[in-house]
Amino acid sequence: MKDENPEATKLRGINLLKIAGIQISFDYSWLIVFALVLFAMSAGYFPRYYPGHFVLTYWLAGAIATLFFFASVVIHELAHSLVAIRSGIQISEITLFIFGGVSKIAEEPQDPVTELKVAIVGPLSSFALAALFGVVKGFFGGFNLPLTTGIFNYLAWINLALGIFNLIPGFPLDGGRVFRALYWWKTGSLTRATRLAADLGKGFAVALMVLGGLQIFLGDLVGGLWFIFIGMFLRGMSQRGYEEVIIRKSLEGVPVREVMVQEVVSVPPDLTVTQLVHDYFLHYTYGGFPVMTDGRVVGVVSISRVRQVPRQEQDLRKVAEIMEPFNEEQAISEEVSLADALKKMTQEDQDRLLVMHEGRMLGLITKNTLLRFVQMKRILEPEE
Repeated sequence: MKDENPEATKLRGINLLKIAGIQISFDYSWLIVFALVLFAMSAGYFPRYYPGHFVLTYWLAGAIATLFFFASVVIHELAHSLVAIRSGIQISEITLFIFGGVSKIAEEPQDPVTELKVAIVGPLSSFALAALFGVVKGFFGGFNLPLTTGIFNYLAWINLALGIFNLIPGFPLDGGRVFRALYWWKTGSLTRATRLAADLGKGFAVALMVLGGLQIFLGDLVGGLWFIFIGMFLRGMSQRGYEEVIIRKSLEGVPVREVMVQEVVSVPPDLTVTQLVHDYFLHYTYGGFPVMTDGRVVGVVSISRVRQVPRQEQDLRKVAEIMEPFNEEQAISEEVSLADALKKMTQEDQDRLLVMHEGRMLGLITKNTLLRFVQMKRILEPEE
């Protein structure tokens, strides 16, 4: 399972459907892969191995095979996510993009056994799908339907390949997570296990890039570039996965009150958007401000809200009109750990939280504050 780093840029795409409370969406880059797989199936694989059919028939077969292939990717990710949810880990979204699927996970598993179960179920689901499509292939094989048999033969093969590929012991692939779980179990250190698994993942990524270079040298430009791009992606994901663990470990046990901003700059609700921009956003360069009236927090206004207001309307619109009304999703207690604050920000898709006590605002905590704390801690304290 590839999990999204909450500090990374949020993937943008189109929502498809919800399954078991998990939003399934696809990034626009996914359309590139869909088109490539569709073309490869319809204009290459099926005409080559199953000749004698109409062109339209090949494209219909290619469309069916491509849709089932991406459904298989969704099932693979859903298997991870459902086991994670049963283990108490919140998964809010699965996004399909150019190199597969990403699950938006709010926290790392709390023990190696949970990590092992969540990691291994993905490849097992792919192997189960390969077996299922193999059975369906055998069923249609008795009806003299070679192209239909070819569709399910391809789906059986691709799911088998997907399961085997993901078992390679390099983080963030599932095999890397299995390796991390076993090494974590042995050593008791998630940080050391992640570092070693990430190093293996980066080594595998470099090997893919070298293989891609050799393919280009031998004349296979497209295949070689594909291996290089996958290698670059895996290398980046390996490094980000390790950094994410370091961030979360650095934040554990540190209460919010020790890091929160106590002198919070707030804005009144009757301020115009123009005044808000010039007197607050451009002056303080913060990403957002709490909106207060009579000493009470009534909302939060962020720069994204301001950008939604046309320039010609900014003299007429008030902060009260564009702010996000205050609710408990934007608040946190001063006693909560920074790790839990980051988890809440990720779950609620918030960049900042107000630190509240009995209806009174004590301070403010932001993702940038957490990252600066982690950076300073890494400078002053050696890694585990």
